Order: sequence, then structure tokens, then C-alpha cells
Amino acid sequence: MKKAFLTVAVLIGAISLVGCSTNDSSITNGGDSGNQTDTENPNTGSGDSSNTGGSEEKAVNAIVVYFSATGNTERVAQTIAGHIDSAIYELEPVDPYTSADLNYGNQSSRVVEEHNRILAGEDVNIELVDVDFEEFADADYVFLGAPVWWQELSWVIEDFVASNNFSNKTIIPFGTSASSGYTLGNLTPLIEDDENVTLLDPQRFRSSVSDDDVIEWVDGLALL
Repeated sequence: MKKAFLTVAVLIGAISLVGCSTNDSSITNGGDSGNQTDTENPNTGSGDSSNTGGSEEKAVNAIVVYFSATGNTERVAQTIAGHIDSAIYELEPVDPYTSADLNYGNQSSRVVEEHNRILAGEDVNIELVDVDFEEFADADYVFLGAPVWWQELSWVIEDFVASNNFSNKTIIPFGTSASSGYTLGNLTPLIEDDENVTLLDPQRFRSSVSDDDVIEWVDGLALL
């Protein structure tokens, strides 16, 4: 009887060891897999472009392109890109705007003189450092942001719009301002020859908009 009992005990102990070994192996592999996913997908790009997320695939096939004069539009753009895990590009004028250039109260400032030239029917073309961005060609959605200048998105972004073909893309405009809304009248002529372009209604954010409000707007677009 003792021999039979010992035999049964040995068999039970062996089965328990096999079960524990299997469970430990599964947990260890799962943990390593999660860490490898993070390691193999570092943030990409420096300066012009950055992938702000760590997942292998973007949540939505989009890019964020923006011009920012004082940092307000940049903050909104970064919030959007971080939320949807997309590449982000800043539009930089070859001749950057200084604080004095942006003094709207000074009739001799650069921005006021440029606006007066536009009102007079002149073309004001602000050359940008770069308008050719790698992810643009394959993007389905282009978030396009700028400060609101005289009820329009800043004309600084026009060089980018005019230089690229937006066929089969959706443009999602967003602007920042202290109070005024804006129209897209300065942009629509630049894409009239492109095919199957969807231009969403302009979105305005107050200069002090919270990240949560920006994210709520993005989620409301139902792109994800």
C-alpha cells in the first residue's frame, strides 16, 4: 500500500511541475513581447517631422502640417499629432517673422504691410523652407493649421497648399485666434484643380484652448 501511495504522490508532483513550467514560460514571453514593441518603434524624425506615438501602426492615416507665429498653433498641432499618432511638420518661412513683424498695431509692421498688399490685389507669396513632406503623398487626411490673420488662415501656409496636390485627400483646417473666426477663401482657389478634395469646415480654437478640448474635437471627427 505504501509503495502504491508513493507512486501516486510522485506522479502528482511531476504533473504539477510541468504545469508551473508552462505557465511561467507564457508570462515571460508575453512581457518580453510588450517591451520589444516599445523598443522597436522609437519616435522618428527630428526638427521637421516626428512620430509622436509608439504603436506599430498609426491610428489614422493622417499628417499634421502647421505654421505657428507665437506658439499657440504649435501647441494645438502637437496635441493633435500626439493623440492620433501621426507625423507632424512645421512650415517655416525662409524669412522668419520677428516679434516686430507681428505687431498688428503698427501700420509699418511686416504683417500689416503684407495684408495691405493683399487688400490691394497683390500676390504675397511667403517662400517656405520646405513644402515637400515624406508622409504627405500617402496621407488620407491633412490637418492644416495656422493663426487667424484678418479672418483668414495666415497666408504663410499658401506656399505649401499651392505646391502640393490634394487630390483624394481630406483637408482638416484649424486656426487659433483670440476671438475672430475665419473663412477659407484664400485657400480654396489653390486646390480648385485638384480632384476629389474634401475640405472640412474651419475649426477655430481660442489661444488658451485646453488639450482636452482639442482632443474632444478630433474625436468628434470620427476618423479613428
